[in-house]
Amino acid sequence: MNVPRRALALIVLMNLGYLPVAMRHLLVVLLGHHNTGSFAAAGAASAACGIGLALTAPVAGRLLRRLGDRPVLLASGVGHLVALLGLAVATDPWVFVAFAAGAGLSSPPVMGSGRARLAVVVPAPALGRAYALNAVAQELLYVGGPLVVTLSLLATGPAGALLGFASVGTAALVATAFVIPRAPGDARRAAAPTPPPGRATLRTLLGTHLAYTTCMGAMWVLVPAFAAAVGHPDQAGMLVAVWSAGSLVGGLLLARLGRPGTPGAAYLGLLGTLAVTSLALPLPRTVAQMAVVLAVFGLGLAPWLAVTDEILARATPAPRLAEAYGWLLTAVPARHRPRRGDQRGGQRPVRQRGRLPGGGRGAGARPRHRRHPPPHAAGPRHAAGRDGPDPRSGRPGRSGRLTFRRFAPG
Repeated sequence: MNVPRRALALIVLMNLGYLPVAMRHLLVVLLGHHNTGSFAAAGAASAACGIGLALTAPVAGRLLRRLGDRPVLLASGVGHLVALLGLAVATDPWVFVAFAAGAGLSSPPVMGSGRARLAVVVPAPALGRAYALNAVAQELLYVGGPLVVTLSLLATGPAGALLGFASVGTAALVATAFVIPRAPGDARRAAAPTPPPGRATLRTLLGTHLAYTTCMGAMWVLVPAFAAAVGHPDQAGMLVAVWSAGSLVGGLLLARLGRPGTPGAAYLGLLGTLAVTSLALPLPRTVAQMAVVLAVFGLGLAPWLAVTDEILARATPAPRLAEAYGWLLTAVPARHRPRRGDQRGGQRPVRQRGRLPGGGRGAGARPRHRRHPPPHAAGPRHAAGRDGPDPRSGRPGRSGRLTFRRFAPG
């Protein structure tokens, strides 16, 4: 079954609305050094963004359920825009860090809201394909976003780039707020008390995502370290790009062919695929060999994240879904904690993706190299869900051998 056009428009708009959040940490590092002259202040500001987002993501999801999508998105969008404007003009390190913290705390929950609403507007047979398309859109966001940042820096400088991204993101956020549907019966379901599901599913998904983001964080160090060890430190960015391309291809294949089997079986199968393909990572001895291994390893990444989104959409009652995505988002910042790169051998600053798929794949990435800021970083990737109740009714489902109980974060 094809994905409805309204869902496609929602995917495009919510990813564009997420753009200033996804690229915020890179821009904060570059702008922080430009405005304050201190990488320490820039790194502290980037960390403040990530901490603020992690603290408020579940709260924002709960507000979406209680107040509705439109008022929460518009109010948080205004606060976020004010914080970004403050970053553009702040020159005092403490003031800059304060505005960065405000930007993190006021991050619009556009990805959580949009992903939750996909479960409403997309028929159940096409739900997996819709989340696969969203995973592809996020891959494009994190691959193309840093390139746009680089071009913007050349044309306008850090402040102009930040304001440009803020303008595009705010316009898309407003459009998203008016495109997001309110399906018939939502008010009744939101008002009716929903039984608090068990927390086992939340712990399982949080634990899995925490382990995943920790491993991905290590990869941002290990890939440049490998390139430096084989005498080609300047090829590290190419290796990361190949990894991203593999993930993008995997997402496109899932969107084209559909999910095989039940969501639970696909989740375990893709998780096992990531584990098996990672076993080949220590084997390469040349850059070309590592590129092949990383491309194969990346093939399962976006599909796994997309299936996880589908699982959460099916396992969580519709009124609580945005809040559930917010809780899972708090596990993603671990992937972006600052790490120092290996400078031996005159290694250059490396292009970094730093996902995960604010959304979309999050907290800030501080510069990993001592001398220069990284050409790019990115925000969080998305989190996910599973086969269970119908997202429209909240009734338990029986498909699949892997059973997750419904849960209410908090």
